[in-house]
Amino acid sequence: MASDQQKREQEIERLAREIGSLIREADPEKQEELREAATALMREEAHQTQNQEAEHPERRRAMNPMAAGIGLVVIGAGLAFIMPPVGLVLIVVG
Repeated sequence: MASDQQKREQEIERLAREIGSLIREADPEKQEELREAATALMREEAHQTQNQEAEHPERRRAMNPMAAGIGLVVIGAGLAFIMPPVGLVLIVVG
């Protein structure tokens, strides 16, 4: 079973072949103009997609204070055996 990405790529390839055949069937005088128009349309669509992605960046999740506290307690517990004063301070702060 093909993934959505593979299906999308296959559809794009099919459309590109179809566009190519339509351009080849056109008058020889118009072929270059049609190629340029197709290229311009593809670039414009890609540019619009990039702009939409830039307008809606992924939102970074804030770090949970509880996670930071648990981390300090764990690190403090480990350091309590090596350097008891530092370890105990981290446990209390955490």
